[in-house]
Parts: sequence; structure tokens; C-alpha cells
Amino acid sequence: MLSLIFIGIRLEQQFGFIRVGLIYLISGLGGSILSSLFLQESISVGASGALFGLLGAMLSELLTNWTIYANKAAALITLLFIIAINLALGMLPRVDNFAHIGGFLTGFCLGFVLLVRPQYGWEASRTSTSRTKRKYSIYQREWEQTLQMVSLP
Repeated sequence: MLSLIFIGIRLEQQFGFIRVGLIYLISGLGGSILSSLFLQESISVGASGALFGLLGAMLSELLTNWTIYANKAAALITLLFIIAINLALGMLPRVDNFAHIGGFLTGFCLGFVLLVRPQYGWEASRTSTSRTKRKYSIYQREWEQTLQMVSLP
């Protein structure tokens, strides 16, 4: 649960509790589904699939917002090292690595949809005082919200 504090707080401060909560819940479901598909003889319980979903979301956020980070290589290497260590720990007996992989893949895909930051000139054009730009911005915002709702599984 210590990793939930470190990962969850960072993501929640940047993107809000609704987005991070959605990623957490849906990643937990994704991990449970993959686990139940591959391990039909046993039952596993835990939040590790959801935690791996947050790791996957962090990786997709890093790749999507690559230009924002100052020390890109260090951030990528650190995150990949943490993911590799946790997957290696999943090889221990009585640990459901299928839930980890399912949660990671679900979080990775959801991160591309839910953890996008505005880039460069888009933010400046959004706050323009021109009436046509404001009208366009309203339509664009509605269109983006519609696409996000449709793209959720």
C-alpha cells in the first residue's frame, strides 16, 4: 500500500481524483478479468492489479507528455525499473502475475485517454477573447467529452 501512496498522490495532484479513481477501478477489473481467464482453477483477491494499472497509466502519461519532462531518460528508466522489479516479484509462489499484467495493460491504455495534458499553443488559444474562438472552444470541448465517454470500455 506504500506504493499506492507514492503513485496515487502524484497522479491525483496532477490529474484529479476522478480520473485516477477511474483508472484504479477499471484497472482492477481488467486485472481480475485477465486473471480469471488464465487461472480458472483458483481465486485471487487483492488490489495489486489496480496498482499495476496506475503504473501503466504513469508510463503512458510519460510517453504522451514526453516534451514536458526535463529529465526524460531518468524518469523513463526509473519507472521501467520499478515495473520490472514488481513483475519479478510476481514470480513468487501464490502471487497472481496475470492480475498484474491485466491491470498494467488496462491502466496503460486508459492513461492515453484520461491523462492527456494540453500542449503548447492549445492552452493559449483556449483563453482567447475572440467570439469565434470561444464558440469553437465550446464545440471542441463538447466533442472531446463525447469522444472520451464513447472510448471508455
